[in-house]
Amino acid sequence: MTSAAGGPENAEHGNGWTEEAPGSFIHPAVDIVTDQAAVIVQKRSLVPLTAWLVDAVSACAQAQQSLQILTSAAARITPAMRAALSGPGYRWVVREPGDDGFFDGLSGIPLTWDGSAFVILTEQAKAGPSRTFTRPVPNLGTHLMLDVKVRHEATLDLVLGGAIESLAGTLCGGEPAGWGVAEPAVNPWDRAAVTELCHRRSPRSTWLMFTGSGTRRFVGSTLVSRVTSGVKEAISFLVSYGPAEEPPLGVLERLAAGFADAGVLLSMTIQRSRGRTDLTYPARWCGAPVPVGLAVGTDGVREIGLDHALAAPAEGRPIGREREPAVWYGFGDEPAAGAWTRFGELMRHLRPEDTASRA
Repeated sequence: MTSAAGGPENAEHGNGWTEEAPGSFIHPAVDIVTDQAAVIVQKRSLVPLTAWLVDAVSACAQAQQSLQILTSAAARITPAMRAALSGPGYRWVVREPGDDGFFDGLSGIPLTWDGSAFVILTEQAKAGPSRTFTRPVPNLGTHLMLDVKVRHEATLDLVLGGAIESLAGTLCGGEPAGWGVAEPAVNPWDRAAVTELCHRRSPRSTWLMFTGSGTRRFVGSTLVSRVTSGVKEAISFLVSYGPAEEPPLGVLERLAAGFADAGVLLSMTIQRSRGRTDLTYPARWCGAPVPVGLAVGTDGVREIGLDHALAAPAEGRPIGREREPAVWYGFGDEPAAGAWTRFGELMRHLRPEDTASRA
């Protein structure tokens, strides 16, 4: 695969190294390195965010070097790996079957190796996504994706992980089974151990992932940060439903209300999309996500005013504490186009200064 990428002829395979470009850095997980990019060749059918890759991502960020992961068209990636590759400077490069070129695994746009990195050429982009990328994927279920931000007081008796357990119990009827700072999440779930790690690393932020199952499987991650007003958890939670199942959208408002009642809710955003029931991502188009709901916490409502929050183009309902409410906006099972239109109108209403700054 290294040869197919058009890299230097003396590139080693596996975890080897090519000739080092001037000003580049050395990391044992990298197979091709240039002055523009570090390329890691993965021959696995499933590519997780292993400790090696977490370290490589960190090294590339510190060196201000772009990172590209090269796989076959049959490979899949985990949600944690997808999140890592969605950031600026990172790319999932997929080799077409028969070595007939390359494409971006998230967008399907054809890619070309220009001697320094896999790049998008204007003419290729005009031709649209790869045919391999647009082939139908059979037996897709539904993914429910929740982004939840909560904040706690920085007290000596603070124990993190309660919000994650609430999500798991409500949506999946279980608890997290394992956690870790890379995949696989081999540490048995232990809120005290999670808290101890985050406390030891403070004031630096700590990212960790978790996985588990109850009535259904779930995976997720959290970024724990020390902020001036306390300790913030930014949680991403992903759960799957079968092809004939409908996600229980009615419980989402109650979930948000529970966090608001506890006085920890900052925001909660929920989307749904088509996806594999094993919670992995192929290099194929599975459809666009659709907004399902949004909760604005007490701080946000206080900042914009409750009357303004309830006068939004999408219906808002107060949740949580009566004197200091949060607000919930639900989109239900509205079609994608209409839901995104209303979501955009809602965000412009809630954040008019953002709209003005972009004008």
